[in-house]
Amino acid sequence: MNKINFSCTSCGRCCHDLRLTLSVAEAIQWLHRGGKVQVLCHAAADLDDLSPVVAYRSARSFPARSGGLAIRVQVILAAHFDGACPNLLPDMRCGIYDGRPNTCRIYPAEIIPGLALKSDRKLCPPEAWNDRQPEYLSADGRILDVVTDTAIAAARAAGLREVGMRRALATALGMRIAALENEGFAVWSIPSDALLPSLRDAMQEDGDPSKDTPSPDWLFVSPRPETLALITAAGANAVSSPNHDQVAYLPLY
Repeated sequence: MNKINFSCTSCGRCCHDLRLTLSVAEAIQWLHRGGKVQVLCHAAADLDDLSPVVAYRSARSFPARSGGLAIRVQVILAAHFDGACPNLLPDMRCGIYDGRPNTCRIYPAEIIPGLALKSDRKLCPPEAWNDRQPEYLSADGRILDVVTDTAIAAARAAGLREVGMRRALATALGMRIAALENEGFAVWSIPSDALLPSLRDAMQEDGDPSKDTPSPDWLFVSPRPETLALITAAGANAVSSPNHDQVAYLPLY
């Protein structure tokens, strides 16, 4: 692995047209500031795959069923905005810099273990990566920026701690539709006046879903006929469209 030099140039590219993943506490703060938060759901068969990426995601999901198939569901909270972030100032400074979400502190690094940082896949301009910038990633894969490294650790810990909270949130809001992992997301747009109190209630959960029985039946959604065939062949329930006024399908392909 080669070392990587990087420093933010305040170009603002990473502050436009995004879905920023949030912790439960960050989602509550975002809503309090008047922002919009969506809930993204995806799921996969519950398999014994110990690859780093799959293990990371599995640890941040909860057990459920879809028809006759045991699955794991991941519930993701995301701040959503078209155009500029509502907290971006005209001079490209962040208006909530000290209270910005950990996702903002982490970018352009990767939070998932095993995913390599690739500068050509990031929005940052070329000058952010030149040799005049400080060393950001060491040759042995360590993040050298203290703020970034601390934010990664905090975000990973929150993901583990909040599994039970997110499950409680899905149960309270009647969420039972998920996309197939790596193919897309079922995007739930819940009105803020319903989402905010549900998030507050979810924070009272102890975060341990293993104490409970698997969640009630979930439904997969995919517009791809071949995916629907595979899902149903595995014994799960699937539809080509959410048919729900609060759910949209977001493809990853």
